[in-house]
Amino acid sequence: MKSTEEINIRTKLSILAIGLLSFLGILIETSMNVTFPTLMQQMNVSLTTVQWLTTGYLLLVTIVMATTAYLLKRIKVKKVFLFAVAINIAGSFLCAMAPDFLILLIGRLFQSVSTGLATPTLFYIIFRTIPM
Repeated sequence: MKSTEEINIRTKLSILAIGLLSFLGILIETSMNVTFPTLMQQMNVSLTTVQWLTTGYLLLVTIVMATTAYLLKRIKVKKVFLFAVAINIAGSFLCAMAPDFLILLIGRLFQSVSTGLATPTLFYIIFRTIPM
């Protein structure tokens, strides 16, 4: 069994980076629920409509998570990570600038793709690079 000193700094930083992205995705998903009353008022939509922000997010996260193993076998981990970061930034920008509910929903779905990629990739990096 190897000690933690044998794990290089690059591996530790990559785990930290992908871990933060995964945490951010889970935080975004969890914190959205408290904004429902404000969103209903600002976007002039019903509760059943605004709930699609969470429902769509979780649905797409699940679908993407299920396909991430396939992607990681065919695409380099670094490219998957960089795509997840880019799509998270794009989704966050869309959400921040959303003039209507549809754009907000699309931004949330972008963010969900990022989370769906980041979480399994985190475990993949840990299992592939950290000794038993």
